[in-house]
Amino acid sequence: MINLNVKYLSDAYIASVADSFLKENSVESIPVNIERIIEFNYRMDIVPVPSLQAAFDIEGCSAFDFSAIFVDQYVYEQRYNRYRFTLAHELAHKVLHQEYYKKMEFFSISEWANVVEQIDENDRSKMEYQAYAFAGLILVPPKFLRTEFEEQLHLFKPQIEQAQSNDISRDDYLNTVVDGIAYILSTKFKVSTGVLSRRIKNDCLEQEIG
Repeated sequence: MINLNVKYLSDAYIASVADSFLKENSVESIPVNIERIIEFNYRMDIVPVPSLQAAFDIEGCSAFDFSAIFVDQYVYEQRYNRYRFTLAHELAHKVLHQEYYKKMEFFSISEWANVVEQIDENDRSKMEYQAYAFAGLILVPPKFLRTEFEEQLHLFKPQIEQAQSNDISRDDYLNTVVDGIAYILSTKFKVSTGVLSRRIKNDCLEQEIG
């Protein structure tokens, strides 16, 4: 077993690192051009790999020195939103976990897959949660999310009022409204509806739904 002693990072800390990342990389519009940031700002290659997921049950991984991100070719070609999130997730590992990667020895994708299986489950779960949270924050920046959410919420007002007039409880229509807004915004941010729904809830925007 590989013990990395991964530090616990609060959601507030991850959000502050993501905010610094967005400022440092001059993110001023959506969808965030994650490919350009990776290739030009971080000098990392993006390498599609045939059957990566089928062979190793992973959609993406990074080189040991973060010189490249390897992505399943099918995801790269056919699942654009998932591809973007995979890139952001791997970049998160570079930003948040580079010190831990230095403790692991792997020089190929197969070696990486073997190393992953040996990492202490507590360490692994912390790294994955932190990378997931960071990826969501940089692909769906809070300031853009709030603006877009409030615009869509205004359009959902008639549906909310109709539900209320029919004595439908807020708990019964809340998730429908959140998922509906997330579905619409997913095309603007170029991420999945699931990622958008979680970002809306994590930023407590659902409190604005009457």
